[in-house]
Amino acid sequence: MSDPFFSRKRKRATSGLSNNTTHQRGGRRSRPSRADNPEEDAMVDLSGNDEVDNDDDIIDSDEEDLENSDIKSSDEDEDVDEDNADETAAEKRRRLALQYIENLKSDIDQTDGFDARDVDRDLLAARLQDDVAADQGKQYRFIASLFFPVDIQKRTAPRRQFLSYKGMKTPNAIGHFENVIYSIGKDRTLSKWDAISGKRLKYKKGDHIKEPLCLAVSEDGKYIATGGVDRRINIYDSNLELLKTFTQHRDAVTGLVFRRGTHTLYSSSADRTVKSWSIDGLSYVETLFGHQDSISGITALAQERCITTGSRDRTARLWKIVEESQLIFRSAGPNSAKNLGYAEGSLDCIAMVDNHMFLTGSDNGMLSLWSLQRKKPSFSAALAHGLEPQLPVSRWSAEKGNSTLKSPKPQPRWITCIYVIPYSDLVITGSWDGARVWRIGTEDAAAGSKDDEEMVPVRAKVMDINKRRYSLEQVAEFSIRGIINAVDVVEETKDEIKICVCIGDELKAGRWMKKKGVKSGITILTVKKAEMKSIA
Repeated sequence: MSDPFFSRKRKRATSGLSNNTTHQRGGRRSRPSRADNPEEDAMVDLSGNDEVDNDDDIIDSDEEDLENSDIKSSDEDEDVDEDNADETAAEKRRRLALQYIENLKSDIDQTDGFDARDVDRDLLAARLQDDVAADQGKQYRFIASLFFPVDIQKRTAPRRQFLSYKGMKTPNAIGHFENVIYSIGKDRTLSKWDAISGKRLKYKKGDHIKEPLCLAVSEDGKYIATGGVDRRINIYDSNLELLKTFTQHRDAVTGLVFRRGTHTLYSSSADRTVKSWSIDGLSYVETLFGHQDSISGITALAQERCITTGSRDRTARLWKIVEESQLIFRSAGPNSAKNLGYAEGSLDCIAMVDNHMFLTGSDNGMLSLWSLQRKKPSFSAALAHGLEPQLPVSRWSAEKGNSTLKSPKPQPRWITCIYVIPYSDLVITGSWDGARVWRIGTEDAAAGSKDDEEMVPVRAKVMDINKRRYSLEQVAEFSIRGIINAVDVVEETKDEIKICVCIGDELKAGRWMKKKGVKSGITILTVKKAEMKSIA
């Protein structure tokens, strides 16, 4: 039987009654009476009183009918916030601040074992300062010495885990959200893995018509973006369902990165442009121009800006999206051959340390640390991955038995990828000799005293970049067979990190090099924090 609420018909009122109703209700139309109740119709037509009383009767009868129906009134949603409906903006900020402090107290109670009532005010103040510093990009975590101490005897051998599937070809990019890993390779298959068990949870193939080159995952894990040689940018949800395909780039998409804490996506391409996208609206925003050669890498953090490398133009550019301006950082280029003996031909990869520093890697093995306060590198580590072995004469010359031929000097290994744990001093680089871990060393420019390895506290520091000098120090090396095209780090707990390395038999951007007998896959190195003495 149909509900009488939906069976009512609109009744045309007389002109005098209509004007009276409109005048009393401020222009609102009166509710129609029920067609199946002629007594109420007669009451509305013949009564000389105002229609408000009759209308109230109709509303009351409707409410009785709605009690037995499944329809929920919109007033129920409004009653939820009745207590906070009359508060001012200042009162709302105060309420949210008190709620935030209560959450901090409960968090400290769960992690450190304190009773919330006994929490000291200084501890809460320190947590608040840390949160503000993290939002402003001024919080630094000195964790390299905790996972890779100088004393080798304190280190524990990392546990290795290999992820692969039948027919897997050279994984080119990797990203993660919590303990879920996403990867994509030259077989055009997007895979979803469990970092703990190593199981392949889901995969999708065929959305790219050519080889993919890059992948990015939003900080909340809601969106996954992939790009490749086919000039496409595919947007997926967490279940690998394709949501949108962008085709605005005119050449291969070489890099993708999400701005931290948002769904804003930045993309770089071989067409020498940087584009901005709003993934919430699945729409294009703007295009930035400036590089003189194809862009090989892109990185971004929380601020509305990104940094790119221009490969053969040998520049790194900081793009200020809001100001629509850019800062140019030029590498040494051919001048690097004067000191090194190996000229820098291309800047291939980049990663941001924080809002003021970033790292670049080049094809002559130069790992450079840059500061936004200077146009030249703050520190450079030459031949970061060493030199190739000396080639025999039979490999570079067709002449036989000629002892006067001189073998060419060994060439440096390229830096194929860089990963930095954001706002920390831990850096990981890759090449075809394995992965190497670096520590960003800090030194007080005024006092000249270097931070002691053993005295680095677990809690993060807030540093003034203008009073620091920086250096790069290799702290570990992992021998991995194959070419490393991408690196990612999953921070599972405070005492354990998982270094995820994409291994293939060729480079992601071409086939200039081929490693025979290499099985493509993802190697996960689980590194635990070394046992260190407590600091009083």
